[in-house]
Amino acid sequence: MTVGEFWDMTPRETFMALNAAVWRIEQEMARSLVLAWNIAALERTKRLPSLSKLLAPVSDKKQVPIEDRRNEFEELKDRMDPGRRRT
Repeated sequence: MTVGEFWDMTPRETFMALNAAVWRIEQEMARSLVLAWNIAALERTKRLPSLSKLLAPVSDKKQVPIEDRRNEFEELKDRMDPGRRRT
């Protein structure tokens, strides 16, 4: 942020910008820690995994069909608003 932008901000905007900067720094630190941990873990392996295996996307959750997700959403809305009728 430039000096001019800083002086044009309200106190609330300044507070929000500072919170965003702190959040970005925390995210960078967490990424760095994960990277360091992975490097240390790979150094201890007897055989290095293939690069394609390391780059494969991580998907712990199985894909749920969109219709099932929509139905679940409608059920949750019904629970939150008992007077609501499903069409």
